[in-house]
Amino acid sequence: MYFANLKKHQMYSRSILLLIVALAFASCKRETVLMEVKVNNRYSLSIPDYLQACADLHKDASMQYQNVEKDIYVMVIDEKKKTMQDYNLDYDIDTYFNNIVSQGFAENIKDGKVSIPGRQTISGNKALIAEVTGKIEENEVYYKLALIETPYSFYQILAWTSAKNKEKVEGDIVKMIESFKELPHPAEELPEPKLSDSVSIAPAW
Repeated sequence: MYFANLKKHQMYSRSILLLIVALAFASCKRETVLMEVKVNNRYSLSIPDYLQACADLHKDASMQYQNVEKDIYVMVIDEKKKTMQDYNLDYDIDTYFNNIVSQGFAENIKDGKVSIPGRQTISGNKALIAEVTGKIEENEVYYKLALIETPYSFYQILAWTSAKNKEKVEGDIVKMIESFKELPHPAEELPEPKLSDSVSIAPAW
């Protein structure tokens, strides 16, 4: 009788152990696999392999990806400095950020709020990164907006999801933004130098 009870106890212990191991494996998150996407020979971004290309997020976006089931969207809008110069638009990254925000970006979101942008360097380029929160059709939303200034262009990287989904995808959004690289451009695409460029002292970034 003793040995029978001991055997049952050992079998029960093994069952508990197997259950714990199974739960441990089930709780492990699949590490996101990133794939590099090159856009128009101008820049690249590494995005999660669960995203699919789309074309209806914004008419001016040069890159658009989404996963409706995972509730995550990302797009990039790039503007050449030389083209902007032709329209007498003389921006640095701070004025560019203020211009983007003042265009009513947050006004399209109910109770929209834009955080004070944080300064960062991405692939050697100046970047401003801010968070935008609010409601769309009574649904809480979360956006991360990154503006990157290179010698040739300004880039807007915008990624978003529902507020309740933020913790699940924010890490992947950060990886996408920080993976940005501008590809080699011909020198003739550089904007004309400003008269004050040769004597100005750039503030520390």
